[in-house]
Amino acid sequence: MALERPASTERFGSDANIERFGYVPYDLGYGRRGTFRVPRGFAIDNQDDSNFSFTKLRWKEDQRTDEAWIGMTCSACHTAQIRHGGETMTVFGGPTGADFQGFFQEFRDALTATATQPAKFERFAAAVLGPEDRPQNRVKLIDGLESLRVFHLASAALNNTSVAYGPGRVDAVGHILNKVAQINGASSPTPNPSSAPVSYPFLWNIPQHDRVQWNGMAPNKRTTSIGGTGLDYGALGRNTGEVIGVFADIRPVSSPGVLSGYVTSIDVGNLDSLEQALGNLLPPKWPALLGGINAALADQGRNLYQARGCVTCHAILSRSDLHTPIVANMARIARSERVSGDGKPATIATDPSMACNTYQFQSDGGLMIGTSRLSDTRTIASRDYLSEMLGVAAERALLGKKPEIAAQGLKGFFGIRTLPEPAKPPRFSFYSLKHKLANIFTNIPPLDPRLEECYAASDKVEMLAYKARPLTGIWATSPYLHNGSVPTLFDLLLPPDRRPKTFYVGTEEFDTVKVGFVTVQGAENDFLFEVTARGNLNVGHDYGVGRLSDAERMALVEYMKTF
Repeated sequence: MALERPASTERFGSDANIERFGYVPYDLGYGRRGTFRVPRGFAIDNQDDSNFSFTKLRWKEDQRTDEAWIGMTCSACHTAQIRHGGETMTVFGGPTGADFQGFFQEFRDALTATATQPAKFERFAAAVLGPEDRPQNRVKLIDGLESLRVFHLASAALNNTSVAYGPGRVDAVGHILNKVAQINGASSPTPNPSSAPVSYPFLWNIPQHDRVQWNGMAPNKRTTSIGGTGLDYGALGRNTGEVIGVFADIRPVSSPGVLSGYVTSIDVGNLDSLEQALGNLLPPKWPALLGGINAALADQGRNLYQARGCVTCHAILSRSDLHTPIVANMARIARSERVSGDGKPATIATDPSMACNTYQFQSDGGLMIGTSRLSDTRTIASRDYLSEMLGVAAERALLGKKPEIAAQGLKGFFGIRTLPEPAKPPRFSFYSLKHKLANIFTNIPPLDPRLEECYAASDKVEMLAYKARPLTGIWATSPYLHNGSVPTLFDLLLPPDRRPKTFYVGTEEFDTVKVGFVTVQGAENDFLFEVTARGNLNVGHDYGVGRLSDAERMALVEYMKTF
């Protein structure tokens, strides 16, 4: 509330600045302390911080241990806005169009400017301390500000990448895994560039899925209530991993006991309440503000959807069905696409970066060295996969919150059992020799050896794949493919070499014909998406769409409006 933007006296939390990054200003009530103006999807938390780590800040004498903190909750990333004809529709559970990367870059810059510019700090201190603005409190405030700044700068250094995400995308898994590297007590955590931004997955029907994340890396097993609590332990494991990667305070300890856990700010009760609410979230219905649906054309599309095999991977699910289990159809990453004997894709040639990074990210094990999950004897090595450490962190966080229940209910619900041993340093291989020679004797550029390692391992490692799911509500989730590299449903049905190579993103204005957001440059549509960069590739997911006529594509698009 008191922080200023880096290059002006405008408050960082002003409506104009919130909107500048694609978030929606929102009045958030906070009991007797009144109402605060924050981005929609941000929440306030005032837990006792006595045992916390980086959020245990002190900026005045006799300060309480339950000072209010603000951070993101699920809806900040999973609420979409669609505008057409001057009207706006909110889609709960849809992907946000906000610029996460830009927002937090300016936040870090604002912290630095405030810490280093005396005039800015003067105004900041007066606003924060008010009647308690005394010299001794200013010393504490400086220390607290610097502590927070250093933490966020360290996080940025671990995630540093040249890839610009733009509106509507974030490398969530990369940030989650690097957060584990940052908080696990390692003296020199390994930077892993978060270079694989993806669209925010839509959340309706999520409780029905057997696995989540674009590459299915997180099991989503549902369990029965234990001890009459009604807690869904499978969902808690999944959501705890998400929260660790955002703002949760978590403090690992060395050599925890078999049933002992980590100190953390994760709120088990709230996570369970959110999950219960999510279980009642219906997919959005094509609204009247976007115009009618051509029933005859949609019928043609329905027949094509069946005849062309789309239904093989993307099953039809009624909008009102919130109970049928959804089993992911997984296609492993590969340079070319292949369909198996049952008609389902065996491989997919979309951008492999997200899956590949998830598999390869490693760091020093820190305080987690020697720790294992309850359900496994495999312990964290001195250098290990961060996906393995995330599984341990999620389980130990919940053990720390509910040990008497967790001991019975958490076994087997965390992490990925696909990595038999910590990855070894890059090996000499036929692939690397072949492409080095190719570079010497021809103009063919060498292939990325890290990517070659992923392709070679994809038939053995489950997370080196992408999942297909029912397309209920798909019309409200532009842009498309897991990395948001295709702007509309119509463009997705083009052969990959005819899909747009560049387009603008950032607007909420909707294209009702092609189904997606408008892609022409404008005042709010000013981020140029270029598909040539690794992480942004718009290739793959063909499976014969190149053979469709434009009339057939339009029929399929009309049909998908009815989902």
